[in-house]
Amino acid sequence: MKKKFIIGIIVIVVIVGAIGLSRMGKNKGNFITVKTASVTKGDIKAYFSTTATIKSKNSKDYFAPSQAKVKTVNVKVGDKVKKGQVLVTYQVQDLNAAVKQAQINLSTAQSQKQDLINTQNLNNQKLADTNNQITDTTNQINNLTALQKSNPAAYSAAGGDKQLQTLNSTLTTLNSTKDQIPDETEKLKQADNSINLAQVNLNTANENLANNVDSNVADFDGVVTALNAQVGNSGTGSVASGSGSSAAVTIEDQSSLEAEVNLDKYSASEVKVGEGATLNFANKNYTGKVSYVAPSAETSTSSGTQSTTLTADVDIDAPQDGLVEGFDADVNILTGESDNVIKVPAESIKTDKSGNNYVFVISNGKAYKKEVQLGLQSDTDAEIKSGLNTSDKVILNPSASIQDGTLVKTN
Repeated sequence: MKKKFIIGIIVIVVIVGAIGLSRMGKNKGNFITVKTASVTKGDIKAYFSTTATIKSKNSKDYFAPSQAKVKTVNVKVGDKVKKGQVLVTYQVQDLNAAVKQAQINLSTAQSQKQDLINTQNLNNQKLADTNNQITDTTNQINNLTALQKSNPAAYSAAGGDKQLQTLNSTLTTLNSTKDQIPDETEKLKQADNSINLAQVNLNTANENLANNVDSNVADFDGVVTALNAQVGNSGTGSVASGSGSSAAVTIEDQSSLEAEVNLDKYSASEVKVGEGATLNFANKNYTGKVSYVAPSAETSTSSGTQSTTLTADVDIDAPQDGLVEGFDADVNILTGESDNVIKVPAESIKTDKSGNNYVFVISNGKAYKKEVQLGLQSDTDAEIKSGLNTSDKVILNPSASIQDGTLVKTN
């Protein structure tokens, strides 16, 4: 009997052990293998990376005087020119006569307005006099009408009917006269428009006279990069702005170069004047600094597609040997920097539907979700303002199967 009891106990132990081993094997199969990284302290640098176009810092377009014919072209594309060198000469017309005529037109318009003002003043006085007469005549009619009702005998003795007839006729004539007095208000408005137009024409004539140069002269040392002027052709552009035509000649100072960057609406807020930059062109590195960010964006169309960008310029430090104007260069602009901060790899950061940032840390073989507050972020690292300590380990690229409390193991 005792022997059977001992055998029974052994069987129970074996069964319990088998069940325990089975559960251990099952739990072992539920572990998710993950990669981890330690939370560390260090520096973070954030960069905006893009391409930039190398261009001259000093470039100028020169335009032909209005309606002037090209007399001589003294340069060709690629020529190096010196400050003060004559680039193109023109046969110009005498514009003094146009200025004088514009002055006469303005004076005539002003005189015509003054004549209208004088006429309007006379008409206003005539209108006032007529209104006074109408009032006086109306009062006489009213008095006679009242007398007719109150004292017919006296009315009849005074010849009231005849007087009323005469007064009513006079009132009709006065009202007709009043209606015929012209109002010059509309003509005065037209006169003001004529004066404004004459003034604009005079200003234009003076500008044309001031810009009526007979040559384009280089303002600085440079290289001719574009030339449209041809002997015998007429210039139709403005010397001041070049509105409506191509430049006759363009020169650029290729000894002083910068990089032009186009920013979209997301990167525009990151890039600021004074930020450092590194450039790579033809496997050679250069340094520089953001010198200009445009105050407003511009929209352009290429191949039927519209894009809106903000322009920024990067000053390139000397030496600039090897850079070629017009080519693209890779540029990295330092947009932020934090020193000696708690940080984690960027690939460990997750964001929930509410916009909260979190990571998974490992403790005792389990994953635990921890919400974190982020600071500066780069392509590789993220600053942790709160939520983690340097003793923590975070899971890299956590999959959707990892939840708070999931069993994990590191490989």
